[in-house]
Parts: sequence; C-alpha cells; structure tokens
Amino acid sequence: MDNNISPKVIRNPKGKFVSSSQRKIIINAYKSKIAQNPEIKMLHLKKMLSTELGIGMSTIYRTILEYKRTNTITSPNKTKIFKSIKDKIDDFDKCAIRRKIHQFWFRRELPTLDKILCAINEDVGLPDFSRSSLYRFLKFMDFEFVKRGRNSAMIERNEIVVWRRNYLLDIRRYREEGRPIYYLDETWVNAGDVPNKVWCDKSVESARDATNKGLTTGAVNPSGKGKRLIVCHIGSEDGFVSGSLLCFESKKNTQDYHNEMNSDCFREWLESVLPRLKDNAVIVMDNAPYHSVKQDKCPTSNTRKGKIIEWLENKGEVISRPMVIPELLVIVDRLRPLYNKYVIDELVKKQNKIILRLPPYHCELNPIELAWSSVKNHVRTNNKTFKLQDIKQLLIEGIERVNADMWKNFIKHTIEEEEKFSKIDFVVDELMAEREPCVLNVETDDSDDFNDVRPLSEIDE
Repeated sequence: MDNNISPKVIRNPKGKFVSSSQRKIIINAYKSKIAQNPEIKMLHLKKMLSTELGIGMSTIYRTILEYKRTNTITSPNKTKIFKSIKDKIDDFDKCAIRRKIHQFWFRRELPTLDKILCAINEDVGLPDFSRSSLYRFLKFMDFEFVKRGRNSAMIERNEIVVWRRNYLLDIRRYREEGRPIYYLDETWVNAGDVPNKVWCDKSVESARDATNKGLTTGAVNPSGKGKRLIVCHIGSEDGFVSGSLLCFESKKNTQDYHNEMNSDCFREWLESVLPRLKDNAVIVMDNAPYHSVKQDKCPTSNTRKGKIIEWLENKGEVISRPMVIPELLVIVDRLRPLYNKYVIDELVKKQNKIILRLPPYHCELNPIELAWSSVKNHVRTNNKTFKLQDIKQLLIEGIERVNADMWKNFIKHTIEEEEKFSKIDFVVDELMAEREPCVLNVETDDSDDFNDVRPLSEIDE
C-alpha cells in the first residue's frame, strides 16, 4: 500500500454546523494561502479551500468575513433546520402563483404542470422552481393532477372550489341585501423599501465623472436590515375606518409576517374596532391561523383515545361499552357541528355582525390589497432615511391618501374579479369534459410523469 497517497477528503454533511475547531482550520488555511499568494482572488481561494477541507464555499466565505470583521471565531452548536418549499414562499407569491394558474383557465387553456412551470419561471418577480418542487408545492396549495379522457390539467381540489363558490354566493347576497361590507387584512412595511426603478443620468460617463459632478453612482442602501412594521387595518367603500390602524415593530426575523400576530393580539384589536363599524355589517377576512382559533377544539384521528373519551363525556355522552377510536370518532363527527365554532365569529356575532372568510390565497378578492399597494407605493417613493419612525409616518400619510373614491374603485375592480371567478369553474368543467376516445387516432399525453397509455383492446369503440 502506497503511504504517499493522500486520504480522500470527507465532505461536511449538509445541514451540519461547522464546529469552531473546523473554523480555526479554515482561518489558518486562509492565512497560509494568502501568505503564499497575496494576489489570489477570493473566488479561487474559496474553491481551493472548499476542495481541500471538504467544507462548502459559502461557509468558508462567511467564516473569513466574520474573522475579518470581529477577529473572532464562533460556531453555534446545533443542527441547521432547512425550510420546506411551502415555508420558503410567502403569501403574496402564493397568491401570484394561484393567479398564474387561473389565467390559463380564463384564456380557456389547460394548465399542465409544464405550462405552469414555464409561466412561473419566466416571471422575474416569482421564485424559480424545478418541476418536482413545483408539483409538491401545488399539492400543498390544494391543486391536484386530473386526467379525464384525453384532457389533463392541474385543478383545484373540490373543497377549494366549493369554498370559493359559496363565498361568491354569500358576498353577492349580502350586497343585494344592502349590508355594510368591511374588508380586513394584515401586511408589513420594510424600513428598506425603495422604488424598484430609479432615474439614471446618461450624461455621466464614469464613476470618476460622477464624483467630479458631486453625484452618486447608485441608490443609497438602507442601513438597517430586517426592520419592519406589521400593519393591520380595515376599510369599506367609505374608506379606511378612522382610528382602527394597528401598527407595531416586528420582533421576529421571519419571512412570514403572520408569525408576528397572535390570536390574543388580533382579538383585542378587533374588539376595539367593532364599535366603529356599522350595525349588521359583514367583515371579510382571510383564514390566517389567528383568525380561526376554535372555541372548543374537537378531537381528531390523531387525538389520544383517553382524550377523546374525556371530551365526549364532558359533552354529556355516556360511553357504556368498550369502543375503539373509529367508533368514538363517529360520535365526535355527530357532535362536531355543535362545537366547531370560532372565537372571533362568536365575538362578532354578539355585536350583530358576521365574519365571511375568503378562500385560501385569493388575494384578488380582497380590495384592501389594492389599498395596501397604494400605501406601500407612497412609502417606497418617499423613503429617504430608512428609519422606522419615518416609515411609520409615511405609512400614516399613505393611508390618509387612500380616500373613499379610491376604495369604491378598488371594490368595483374586485367585483369584476368575482364575476370572472363565478364563470371559471364552468370553464374547467367544459374543458375537462370527457370525450369518447377514437380507435383510429390513439393519442397519449406528452407529460413525463402522468402518461395514460392503454392498449387498443381497452379503448371503447
């Protein structure tokens, strides 16, 4: 055996934090390489160290930067948690992706997985997906692949279709009855929000020329990263409800702003708002977790048997003989309609008002989203300091600018969207209608994962 052969470098497992001793090795190796070749570029250095040490280039780069800034080395002693695809995508992108799929139906075109993938990846404002990750994500979004005859497409599950159609029927009935309708939603405003486009002076030929003219060569970057305001408000065709703004600084460094709100905070805010709303009003809102806390959580198939029996006995049921879990759950299902109530709904009912919940990720059916767009545009356009106190003032100014006339236009646009959605499910039924296959012209779908190849003997004549 040749003792001169170098041992194979073992790569550090993905997700495992690099220890402080490994980071010391990185820094020592970095110093050695720099001493040998002071002119070496960081890109080449990262690749070289990654190959020699078996550690990812991004970890090596962050370790070197940390050492340069603080002259110390740290290493958290825990396992890194990777987010699933559904946790990486925020609610705004989820709504945008659903709209992409709906647009296919509006154009009377079947949305196959490959078509959806192409449409999403071509949109620079949306994250890129692989085919498999998009399929998993759409399943999370309650889409399913359906093949009827020779037609195949990604369509929404029956529960979502029924939810949407019931919502459209209810909102139309409430308008015909003349009931006041209020729209509620939460959003956020970042301290670093700036316009996506800036004016450029094409007479400036170089950075040196800009300096000589007292100009800068780019937009000023915000100084504070991650700081943002969580905002909640409610409005109607009369405008935002006066004195009902909820605004506070974010404390969590999470992508989803919904994590900042909890049921207690939302309930307290809504209790203060209800007296300002008209009598017999309808409050439209989404199905965020803190909007949908149950008064009495009913047992499920995951509940322990003892807890199911305890819940049933507390409701007055007598378990007179030994029963298995499926038998107990039959009784639970019988009682569920009596106890399947939401805390917020019951609170609102006491004030002679009702809650109407939007179907999941249908932002275009809530006109307050258009109001938020106008408010955020005002903040981005006038943001000069990137300080939260100034951002809050701009936010208040933006809300005051959205008057009753603007709200009426937003609601008018939303009603037009509702009319489109009232027809979309009939389009789905029509385009997905089964057709009798023809023996003389046997065709198969070209999709990779879902081919329906059948022998001629199985095809009806």
